[in-house]
Amino acid sequence: MARRTRPKLGQHFLHEKRYLAQIVDLADITPGEDVLEIGVGEGALTRRLLAAGAKVFGIEIDDALIPALKKMEDEHARFHLIHGDALEIDYTALPEKMKLVANLPYQVASAIISQLTEKVEHFPLMVLMVQREVGERLCAGPGVKDYGSLTLWVGYRYQSRLCQVVPPGAFRPPPKVDSAIVHLEARGKPQVEVGDEGLYFRIIQAGFAHRRKTLLNNLKSLNPSELKGKEFFSSKTEAFRNLLERADIDPGRRAETLDAQEFARIARAVESLMGGM
Repeated sequence: MARRTRPKLGQHFLHEKRYLAQIVDLADITPGEDVLEIGVGEGALTRRLLAAGAKVFGIEIDDALIPALKKMEDEHARFHLIHGDALEIDYTALPEKMKLVANLPYQVASAIISQLTEKVEHFPLMVLMVQREVGERLCAGPGVKDYGSLTLWVGYRYQSRLCQVVPPGAFRPPPKVDSAIVHLEARGKPQVEVGDEGLYFRIIQAGFAHRRKTLLNNLKSLNPSELKGKEFFSSKTEAFRNLLERADIDPGRRAETLDAQEFARIARAVESLMGGM
């Protein structure tokens, strides 16, 4: 009898062999290489990774799956089971450099990607199965609806490629939406040059806070004193219009039309204004 899945955990087990093989091929495993798998599930992808010679550290939160996975751990010296929540794991306890290869639980995929792509030296390569919508957001360009703060957050450190759209029938139980295999490879250096990364990302988040508003109106929601520790100009409208003009950005544009270089120019303009006070 098939084990009942737990929808609250976003469980959709990939069983289609060709997609499992494609994920492992994209990961380009070298025998003995350390690989992290999040959401081991029933172990279909794990077995493929082990067969490719990987040393697999597998995270699984579902208590009901643990007995079978512990048995797998006993049978495979290169499989190390971690029973816990991927959002709360101490990743510093894992090998310093490893590939992330996983069919991510849909409900927490964006949160996991946001957290782990910040650890670029730890995870130089990621091959992930995600909801198609998330995959398209990771790989989107300016001017399309999927482009947003997640695109720019991940794109700052990784080059993203959507490799394959996967239909619901490849999973058990089938999800209600298509999925996608995405390939994330660490950049040799950040996508743009900014003095203060935190400032750069705060500006991006503010810019996308209300997609129908202009960039100027969204940036006015920021407290200038929070950006660099002091206020400039008496009017927020004046301040942000000034910095957008310095960055050669039309204040009437929307954030979704700006690329990473343009957001970086805004961040550098803010730093320049603050440095001159």
